[in-house]
Amino acid sequence: MVAANIARKGMGRILDGIIKYRQTLRPALLEEFQKVATGPSPEGLLLTCVDSRVVASRITQAVPGQLFIVRNPGNLVPHHNCFRNNVTVGGECGALELACSINKVQVIVVIGHSDCKAMNLLYSIRNELKSPSKGPLEDWLRFHGRGTLEQFKKLESSSGFDRKLVFAGAQHSEDDFEAYIDPRNEFKPSDKFSQINTLEQLKNFLTYPFLKERLNRNELEVHALWTDIYKGEVYMFSFQEKTFVKIDESTYKTLALQCV
Repeated sequence: MVAANIARKGMGRILDGIIKYRQTLRPALLEEFQKVATGPSPEGLLLTCVDSRVVASRITQAVPGQLFIVRNPGNLVPHHNCFRNNVTVGGECGALELACSINKVQVIVVIGHSDCKAMNLLYSIRNELKSPSKGPLEDWLRFHGRGTLEQFKKLESSSGFDRKLVFAGAQHSEDDFEAYIDPRNEFKPSDKFSQINTLEQLKNFLTYPFLKERLNRNELEVHALWTDIYKGEVYMFSFQEKTFVKIDESTYKTLALQCV
């Protein structure tokens, strides 16, 4: 009975939101929907975490028809090998093909965030990986987060978490890139772990043949964002500065020049 009450309370909040939407946002959104009804032209794909505090469309102020948004625990990009020979069919692979091969979007962005519950879990069990997994979430994180774990071990081995890390190619097969994680030491280790995870995902785009071709022809670019959900700040990884840079009025022009 208690569970049923909780379910009704939760659904009640959703219904309240729909009524509020009808009374406030629906008229304006209808105009937006009508503009893209006959031919939406999405400009990019955002791959972000399922965390309920991450609201990618609001952070980017996206309008209907502008962006594809894919969410999973830990904003992980599965390696293309996971989908070969139809062994595993996943939404991420299908979404990437739909957005980048069929709709020809120009940019893919992975968005990580602070206090990521998925990354916090993987961080907490990083030294217990020989123990049996406790459920499907751990299975997902252990399997797809192996590269993140390896990179964090390198960072953790340095005295002040100041080691330069090298990540496999992101934009092009031959272009490995370097990164300094939180050089000002503003974030706790689990958040540094999350930033590493966000960058580690970029290499997997090149494992998809239909993405690799467009990336190597400079028809597609990939980027990493990371948001501090408690301060409301958004950071972009700068391949030039080799670190995450806060996006604000003083950095906008410089960061924009780094985008195709």
